[in-house]
Amino acid sequence: MSRRLATAFLGVPLWVLSLPAAILPERFGDLQRSAAQPFTPTEAVIYQEYGLDAAEKAYYAAGDRQVEITALRAKDATGAYAMYLLLRPPDGKPVALGEGGLESGSLTVYRLGNYVLLLRGPRPESDHLELLGAVLPRIERGAASPLAQHVPAAGRLPNSERYILGPASLEKLFPAVTPSVAAFHYGAEAQTAEYSVAGGRLTLALFSYPTPQLARAQLEEFHKLPGVMAKRSGPLIAAVSKPFSRDEAEKLLALVRYEATLTWNQQAGSRRNNLGDLILNIFLLIGIILGFAAVVGVGFGGLRVWSGKRRPGSRLGTAVDSEFIRLGLTEK
Repeated sequence: MSRRLATAFLGVPLWVLSLPAAILPERFGDLQRSAAQPFTPTEAVIYQEYGLDAAEKAYYAAGDRQVEITALRAKDATGAYAMYLLLRPPDGKPVALGEGGLESGSLTVYRLGNYVLLLRGPRPESDHLELLGAVLPRIERGAASPLAQHVPAAGRLPNSERYILGPASLEKLFPAVTPSVAAFHYGAEAQTAEYSVAGGRLTLALFSYPTPQLARAQLEEFHKLPGVMAKRSGPLIAAVSKPFSRDEAEKLLALVRYEATLTWNQQAGSRRNNLGDLILNIFLLIGIILGFAAVVGVGFGGLRVWSGKRRPGSRLGTAVDSEFIRLGLTEK
């Protein structure tokens, strides 16, 4: 931990972390909180659908620097990811903060686990922002959603992705599909993105279902919707609404290819765990021991013979071979 980060951490009162209503600390780094208030986002129904658990806006100052920080806490990382996509600026440039961040002018938006943080004003130093992530209450780390990796990248407009977790976000982001067709009661989720194609733009929505069988059954319902073109790939259904060109829509749908990711957690076998190899190694060890004993025996016997011939009076010679110590246990 750097000296600056350690100094900043000591400046945060521990009692701040125990306040159930407080999200942002009273102080971090050289910034002192001047005011704080609850934050209610617009389109509250959508944020409720995303699992918004708490939100707070606070104002900080250090000398002439003033920073406004808004923290939104979701119930899980997926909900925070959905809020982050909705709040990030369209012209934002990537910054290395948390699990993803964008910066546009004086606005910085980034996601940290189940939190989304919005900063307006001079961006504090990275060490101080790391501290802020360390003191946020009830923070939960975790992957946002595997659905994003299946959204085609070719032709996708920057920062155009949005996430759908229920009827409210569906009506706002992809109204051509009705909630009954999306079938959220099956646990469906979706991600949309805008694409630049020959002649204009198209919006693609990628719906994810727990199993390929459910996706296959729902695909028939998608085909009944007017002005919607859809295809299935594994547990995914890709849909384009009201395309200006069916050919361009077909090309876009063809980019969606589901590739399952298999994680194998079983321990890999080794020669050490093989019973046959174990028995073979035992016999090999016995052979080595017997060979060693034979070599030592022959060497010792040869040494005695050689010593007896060169030095007849030696204790190693054969002259003393006939001398034995008798205990006389059988004599009465």
